[in-house]
Order: sequence, then structure tokens, then C-alpha cells
Amino acid sequence: MPSDYIEPIDESYEDFPKSSLNPTGLKSLKVDLKNNYPKVDLNVPYAVKDGKELHLQIIIPPINHPQERFPLIMYVQGSAFHKQDLGLHLAHMIEVAKHGYVVAMVEYRYAPEHIFPVQVRDLNTATRFMLEHSNQYHIDSKNYIAWGDSSGGHTVALASVTEDKQFFSDEDIDVFPLNFKASIDFYGPTDISQMNKVPSTQDHVTEHSLEGELFGSINLYENPDIVQKANPINYISKDKTIPPFLIMHGDKDRLVPFQQSCLLYEALKENNKIVEFYRIDDSDHATDAFFTSEALEIVFAFLKETDKDNN
Repeated sequence: MPSDYIEPIDESYEDFPKSSLNPTGLKSLKVDLKNNYPKVDLNVPYAVKDGKELHLQIIIPPINHPQERFPLIMYVQGSAFHKQDLGLHLAHMIEVAKHGYVVAMVEYRYAPEHIFPVQVRDLNTATRFMLEHSNQYHIDSKNYIAWGDSSGGHTVALASVTEDKQFFSDEDIDVFPLNFKASIDFYGPTDISQMNKVPSTQDHVTEHSLEGELFGSINLYENPDIVQKANPINYISKDKTIPPFLIMHGDKDRLVPFQQSCLLYEALKENNKIVEFYRIDDSDHATDAFFTSEALEIVFAFLKETDKDNN
């Protein structure tokens, strides 16, 4: 080695020497050195089911202390129960993570290749994966929330009211129980059999409809018993513990009728459950209105209140 070679030194940031070089014309900039932006881990495998590898998009808030732990949001991107566009709300969820939440965006198996209830089972599997890796992702493993939009809203609503039902989990619920602390349903269906009993721009009930394909390409009117297994209302009762719900829906939704959220809201109220319901005036389905600062302020206030109630 040449005489001016300096061996690498093992020093912490605090003990590492600051450069004293100051060339003429150099300009200095003092800024906040804290981490201020979330970190995104893309396409993290969480399971292989039916030969298909399933992934999570994991967003971690800014970490400035190694021991920091954050609530976990399991976010299910809507897709009419078919193939998801997993980047659709990535930017929105990065904004959510800035407020101190780890967000895991869940890829699920989809219709028509895979039928009900695979979406709920995959959400539950993904949640267990995140809890098992809570240290790696700085998660408070006792504080996890389900949030979804459209078919994802249906998925999280159903998962939140069926934690005691083995039918909705691929894992043993006695060995790996789940207990979501809150559930957020953005414009999701509730009783799919009623979606064409109010105005809509789509067919929701024939065997060729998106919803018909969810159940194996069947006519929903001709198979009520199968369809009602997917109705969250059927799992709500006064004596059952159910997490607090926040529901948001636009009153000009052309795809999932506003009536669907009204059904869920009324069922939760009738059974004395905690629920908040917000109508987004004049909003169509899945608009950016649901991720405005005004809407997100409601979400964060709801989560803060439920966190206080759980502690």
C-alpha cells in the first residue's frame, strides 16, 4: 500500500471525523438531518398459494431511532375481485406512512381463476406474515388495522367480522389468531346480491359479471346461500367483539352503489358497534376525493381515537 493509504476505521457517525476542507467559493447548507421520508420495499413475497407467489408493497415511516415501533395498516387495493393494479394507491399510502404508520399493500389471488373467499384468506395470511416480521419492519404487533377500497373494502370488512371463522383463514386460527384494532372500508360492497336493486352502470349478478366470476361464474340470484357467505352483515351480532369501523362512500358512485355502505352502517349501528360513516358529496367511485387532506384527517382522527380506546 502507498504511504498515504489510510486503513478503514470502524467509527460511529458521532465519532467519525468531520472534514475540515474549505475550498474557496464553497457554499454551506445546514438542513434538518433527520430521516423525513418513508422507505418502500417493493414486491416482498409473503406466501405461495396455488403455485402463485403473492407479494406485499411495504412502506416504512421515517426511522430515526432503532427501537421505534409503529401501528400497522394492511391495505387491500380494490380491483372488482380481479387482478389488482398494485401501484394505484401507492403514492397515497406513502403519504399515510409519513404520519407514522407501516403500510403493507396486499396482493391477493383473483377471479375468475381463484374464487371466494381467497381474497380474505390472503389478507389474513399477509397480516400474519407482517406480524411475524414485526421487528424487521418496526411494527407495534399489538396495533394493526385493516383498510381497503372497493373490493378491498369488502375484503377488510369481511376479515374484520370473521376473525373467529376458520373458513376465512388458511392458517389455524387457534394457533395464529388475529385481532384487527380498526377497519376502514372505502366504497366497498356489502350485500352483493342487492347491487342491481338500485341504479348502477354495471351488471353485478349474472354469471358473466365480475361479481358472478368471484363465486365461480354463477348467477347470484340463483345461488343465494353462496353469496350470503360473503355478506359481512351475517357475521355481526350484539354479543360479538368487532373492531370500530370507518366507512366512506360517494353518493354518485356508478359502480358500487352508495346503498351498499348504508347497509353495513345500519347493521353495525343496530348491533351497538362503533362506526363512523361519511358521505363524500357528489363523488363517483374511487376518486382522489377519498385521499384529500380533509378525508385523511378524518382517517387519522379515527385511528387516533381507536388507538386511545385500545390502550
